[in-house]
Parts: sequence; C-alpha cells; structure tokens
Amino acid sequence: MTELDDTASVVLNTLSEVLGKPIGELRAREALATHGWDSLSSLEALSRLESRLAVTLDLRAYHAAHTVTALIDLVAAAATSNAGAGRRG
Repeated sequence: MTELDDTASVVLNTLSEVLGKPIGELRAREALATHGWDSLSSLEALSRLESRLAVTLDLRAYHAAHTVTALIDLVAAAATSNAGAGRRG
C-alpha cells in the first residue's frame, strides 16, 4: 500500500464517519453535496483530518474541494508537503 493509498483510506473513513455513508457510496457518487455535506460536516471532517494526519489544510482549497477525489488529492498534497518539510528540518 502506498502513502497515497493510506491517505485516501483515512479521508474515506473520515468522510464515512462524519457523513454516515458507506465508503462504497462515497466512491460511487463523488459530489460531496449529494451526501449531505454542509458547513457543520465540513468543519467536523476538517478537524478530524488535520488531527489524524497531522496536516494543516488551506481553507480556501479545502472549501473548493467539492468531490471525494478532490478532497483526497488536497489532503495527500498537504501530507506530502508536511513530510517533505519534516525531512528537511
């Protein structure tokens, strides 16, 4: 399993918990709005993702991620950036 797979798994599990939807349903219907994504679920997912993955997500980019894949890509990029910064220190 790759680092991207690990990150995708964390994102999918977090979305599943927050939205109360099975992962298969999240993958089948990519648009977060179709799963009841609102301001409260968005903030809950943000808090959990940042905590679980030790990342800080750009809020504008986070709110612009309207699909499951876009959110996975955003979180993966932040995780990679944080890992790279940690290696340089």
